[in-house]
Amino acid sequence: MKVLVSDNISEAGIDILKEHGIDVTFNTELSYEELLTEIGKYEGIILRSMTPLNEEVLSQADKLKVIARAGSGYDNIDIEAASKQGIIVLNTPGQNTVSAAEQSMALMLSLSRNIPQANEALHNGIWDRSKYQGVELNEKVLGIIGLGRVGGNVAKRAKSFNMEVIANDPYITKKRGEKLGVELVDFKEILKRSDYISVHTPLTDETYHILGKKEFAQMKENVRIINAARGKNVDTHALYEAIKDGKVAGAGLDVHEEEPLDDHPLLELKDKVIVTPHLGGTTDEAMDNVAIDAAKQAIAVLEGNLPRTPLNIPTLQPEEMEQIRPYVELAEKLGSFYAQWEEGRIKNLKVSYNGEVAKQEVSPITTSLLKGLLNPILEESVNLVNASLIAEERGIEVTESKSTSADRYSNLITLEAETEEETNKLAGTVFAENDLRIVQINDYYIDAKPEGNILITIHTDQPGVLGKIGTLLGENGINIASMQLGRHQVGGKAVMMMQVDNELDAEVLAELTSINGMENTKYVTL
Repeated sequence: MKVLVSDNISEAGIDILKEHGIDVTFNTELSYEELLTEIGKYEGIILRSMTPLNEEVLSQADKLKVIARAGSGYDNIDIEAASKQGIIVLNTPGQNTVSAAEQSMALMLSLSRNIPQANEALHNGIWDRSKYQGVELNEKVLGIIGLGRVGGNVAKRAKSFNMEVIANDPYITKKRGEKLGVELVDFKEILKRSDYISVHTPLTDETYHILGKKEFAQMKENVRIINAARGKNVDTHALYEAIKDGKVAGAGLDVHEEEPLDDHPLLELKDKVIVTPHLGGTTDEAMDNVAIDAAKQAIAVLEGNLPRTPLNIPTLQPEEMEQIRPYVELAEKLGSFYAQWEEGRIKNLKVSYNGEVAKQEVSPITTSLLKGLLNPILEESVNLVNASLIAEERGIEVTESKSTSADRYSNLITLEAETEEETNKLAGTVFAENDLRIVQINDYYIDAKPEGNILITIHTDQPGVLGKIGTLLGENGINIASMQLGRHQVGGKAVMMMQVDNELDAEVLAELTSINGMENTKYVTL
């Protein structure tokens, strides 16, 4: 077996490959043209972010069985092209977790004790103990936003400093919080109570500028901000103003809105802001870890086994996959719809299959549902192998049930999600010629296509409500494409799904919510 290592990785990974009798070529200087010529000689390739494995390159990789990314990002790999050729693609997420957590603690401690500032002063011949007097972490409240792998490790370390740790993560269960000794609270509570706030979320539409001008105004006086996750999670211009105004005592930032960081007002605040050049995962140990993990997983694939963290892996024959494709598409839309429609930490997720669909292999369908459910909150790819692992990591217990009996529909997929507060249900079906429909929202029956911009309302079934909705949308230049209603009785509660031709912004949703008789409004894009 021959493996090409085309980017710089730790020798520890290369040694493992050689110990398994693999013929390793280490060449980080290949030009694009040389890569096109050379790639066909290898059964495996280990790379980082510099080697472009696009469709053209992969078309020359006749022998290639595995692509191992030593790290988490994979923008330089055409996964679809690799999948078509039956090449397994894997990455090594989580191998820099400890490094990133320790970087956050280092920033927190340095910020509290003014270590970089005091160090620079002393190197310049200035001895000034009073100027650099610090504060203790002991008995301070640390608010963690995002309690995933890194956030959880920060929580453990902060507890050892006798800090009170609270956290906000709508996708983490109370059970996981208790295991970490962390109190799960809502977002406003984080802002209100925390002496330190440490951000550990991926960058999504929801987390972009999760800390901005409005949030800084709601924080305690002299709060300190730590960000070693994603630069754009924090509005750094608003942070600058909050520090200048004296609301925020200081900040420790390892990541930045624009990298490399070369010109920003925060750099003027040397006594209150510590900045580092995205060093969170850059340690000897982390570099060894990603190389070793990539090598071990590549070896597993070459020996005919499954990798631990694949980004793609076909488990069905093409004709079988084609047969269940409409259900796979429906399931992903149900998951995505639910993620945007309801909030709360999911503890248990039950997926039920009834009718014709129950006669099929449903694991790819469940995986597709999980993909739709989890992708809005995760950066890593959810696929046919790692879906259950990721759900388990998030504290979600997933169960499947199958029954060939059918009631209203010849096939039905039902998602039932239990949170700490309530249980919600969503169901869909496939009619002839791949006609996908959502047919049930909780106890309300409905018939709506899961596509486009969708407004969902729960309101009192009374005259005038729908008219006011239509008028308000018209005044904002929003055209209605279709509308479906479900209700139990006249004058009771009703649910509406309305497809519109334009996106709905927060201001329009707020106006809709204020309509008399309106209980709840949500906006979903599929």
